[in-house]
Amino acid sequence: MTEYKVVELGALDTWDEFEGPLGRGKRFAEFELETKYMGMSSNAADPGKSAPWWHFHSQEEELYIFLSGKGQMGLNDEVVDVEAGTTVRVSPGTWSTWRCLPDSPEQLRFIVMRAGGGDLPRVGHDATMDKERPLPWA
Repeated sequence: MTEYKVVELGALDTWDEFEGPLGRGKRFAEFELETKYMGMSSNAADPGKSAPWWHFHSQEEELYIFLSGKGQMGLNDEVVDVEAGTTVRVSPGTWSTWRCLPDSPEQLRFIVMRAGGGDLPRVGHDATMDKERPLPWA
């Protein structure tokens, strides 16, 4: 694995064109990015479409970041409304599913980040900063 990798997911309105192992509109970018500690998928669903099943992870935490459309998430015994700007953290052991509302004005598009293992350090606590190094575009 190189020190970095760049993958173009394309414009939001093209995400539904990707055909992956779980069907149209779901792309597991972690395989292309060759990530080691986290997973990421891009997702696009037409109005009325839903995930085909409930699921939970025994060790991974998920973070759903909604970018467009209107939908709902089933989280254990609750239903939460989601739209552009909604972010939902799902703990290990929590049953979850999602759907794009039938009357959504556009596709439900979202990113799901997954990570597991040890606790992540607080933001910046594992970073080394160089405030003297010139920025490459300066």
